[in-house]
Amino acid sequence: MKSPWIPIVLLLIAISGVGSLAQTSITNPVIELPFDFYRGAIIVNVTITNKGPFNMMLDTGVDPSVIDLDTAKAIGLKLATVGHQGTGGGTDKNPGYETTLPLVDLGALRARKIKALAIDLSNVSEAFGKPIQGILGYSLLRNRIVQIDYPKRVARFYAGSPLLKTAGPSNNFSLKVLRFRYRDEILIDDVTVNGRAVTANLDTGSNAAFQLTPAAVVKLGLQEDARNAPMSNSVGINGLSENREGKLKNITVGGVSVNDPTVVFYGNGTGHDKEKWDLRIGSAFLKDFVVTIDFRHQVVTFERP
Repeated sequence: MKSPWIPIVLLLIAISGVGSLAQTSITNPVIELPFDFYRGAIIVNVTITNKGPFNMMLDTGVDPSVIDLDTAKAIGLKLATVGHQGTGGGTDKNPGYETTLPLVDLGALRARKIKALAIDLSNVSEAFGKPIQGILGYSLLRNRIVQIDYPKRVARFYAGSPLLKTAGPSNNFSLKVLRFRYRDEILIDDVTVNGRAVTANLDTGSNAAFQLTPAAVVKLGLQEDARNAPMSNSVGINGLSENREGKLKNITVGGVSVNDPTVVFYGNGTGHDKEKWDLRIGSAFLKDFVVTIDFRHQVVTFERP
């Protein structure tokens, strides 16, 4: 481990039958939930069946949600008898067991019957330096409108879209509006790397700024850049993986241009060989914005405070 700061990248592809619609309730037009932006991750206090509170990440790149295996056993959750290997970062085997979170409370937000996988998260907790008992992902967020105000460290859950009227081309520099599609992950097309169009994945569970898949490195002709970049480590659901970290000329996200961005080049066999996206956008980029993700209308907005 070359640095005490390790990029944390969490991604699961939904196992068939796990991602059914959660029953959630919001009685107020908006619910605000403070979060701890710790080492590039959104950490919220959560109770499950009135037990806890637990440290859990709010992560748009996880489907379904995740609960630590030991925590699931301790609070008496019913687990599937056979585990399934989840797809995600890391090179180890770490099976997940299907389960349901009967009652989840995040501040004033109450959600019932959240589908989840029970997985050993000890490697993630070790990398963070604090216990992480779960990850709240798409099985909680689907059909919801969530706003992540990074500068104010507040997440907001809306009953109706606060920005739907702006969901079209925008010339306002302070507000960028992008359409996305959901294919196990949030996929955005209005993104370029060194002037070439790519498919991007917006992932609040990644604390890096940008990451490229092995296939994207080849597609963009960046093999030499990747080979010459220094080694770096990342930690995912399936443990540690070795990658490389270097610089590119430019990355543009919906008109927001970043020159000389730092990017992680994922290596072959580190859990990212068959992604639907080329470039992952993480919290080191998102942290300067108020990000609103409207899963109902598949619109994401980036607003400068």
